[in-house]
Amino acid sequence: MNIIKYIITFFLFLSTLIYAAERPDVFLKESVKEVSQFISENKGELENNKKFLQIKVDELITPKLDILLMSKIVLGKKNWLSMNDYQRKKFVLAFRGLMVRTYMKSLTAFDGEKIAFLPYFKGKRTGVAKVQSTYLLPEGEISVNYNLKLNKTDQWKVYDITIDGISLVKNYRADFRNHIDQNGINSLISSLEEKN
Repeated sequence: MNIIKYIITFFLFLSTLIYAAERPDVFLKESVKEVSQFISENKGELENNKKFLQIKVDELITPKLDILLMSKIVLGKKNWLSMNDYQRKKFVLAFRGLMVRTYMKSLTAFDGEKIAFLPYFKGKRTGVAKVQSTYLLPEGEISVNYNLKLNKTDQWKVYDITIDGISLVKNYRADFRNHIDQNGINSLISSLEEKN
């Protein structure tokens, strides 16, 4: 999946700083600055210490994702509602592990590339926004859109990212739906857990 190598880089920009009720585009810009600095200062350690890399991905990236909302979207309403609480908790934990693994793969690939952010768009519902950006690569530009939701504590959380028209959650949703149709939800959970 080519989309994954680009998604990884975009989320590594999300810092541990909290920008409560800040504009979502400002939140992303500040996150880029913070994480870029962290990577520059710790490049060697990130490349050579897998445990350090895993811890930092979990600290820097996953807190800025709305893992619960992403889990619901990637499974779809029907599958989500068909699970019991125990299955839901297991899936959310396994999906979080998938996100950590995904971003670990390319965290060290970041080489100071630039992102140009455009003004954000308010969503149709209160507390939802889209931030458009352009990722400036040596081989050209890539369009990147972030979908964010304001949580109950007034923190923006990213719940989807679209790269050149390809949505992260829709991509996973198609893969997961196929797996569930063929093998069931418990099999999907087990397959994700085995990779953690």
